[in-house]
Amino acid sequence: MCGRYWIDIDEAELRDIAKAAAANALPEEMSLMKSSGEIFPTDRVPIMSGVETFQPMQWGFTLEGKKGPPIINAREESVMEKPMFKNAIIRHRCLVPCSGYYEWKKDGKRKEKHYFHLHGKGTMYLAAIWRMERGANLPRFTIITRDAAGHIADIHDRMPVIIPRELVDTWLTDGTKIAEVLRQAVREIAFENLEAPEPNLFDMV
Repeated sequence: MCGRYWIDIDEAELRDIAKAAAANALPEEMSLMKSSGEIFPTDRVPIMSGVETFQPMQWGFTLEGKKGPPIINAREESVMEKPMFKNAIIRHRCLVPCSGYYEWKKDGKRKEKHYFHLHGKGTMYLAAIWRMERGANLPRFTIITRDAAGHIADIHDRMPVIIPRELVDTWLTDGTKIAEVLRQAVREIAFENLEAPEPNLFDMV
């Protein structure tokens, strides 16, 4: 799954995206939009909803008339079939711009927090879908996930679908190539264990 991600506002591209989203927001939406730091479910954040089009959206679909946590992820394997997602994947695809995302590896009773990012870092685009919900002021989005690839699976069995930069426009505009773009998602990324102990300098002598 993907339950937290990070926006580094020092990245020029992400800073420009935040400004563009704010420019397309109503004043009350702009004040609530979170454009940097660690992003949590239900946060309002900048989203790429079209080619060079950015707007604030809120993370997580809700179940109308039911209580419970928001639906923050949609599985690639079933996103085309499930009634909750089918219309959105066909008509309302979007991208989540970020610096990276977090996942936790279980080690007995402990959970170790890991940070995943592109090799060389830079802006990462996560495949997502959006919809307008009854009574909502903002569209709501959910991130598409897939089976984790390679060494990532040693930490967690799922990962977000990361769209290669050269396919960003295709994902947003061409409904005939959804499956093709998903198959070409980025698989190899870097990660860091954020809870690894600091090296003992005396042991390194």
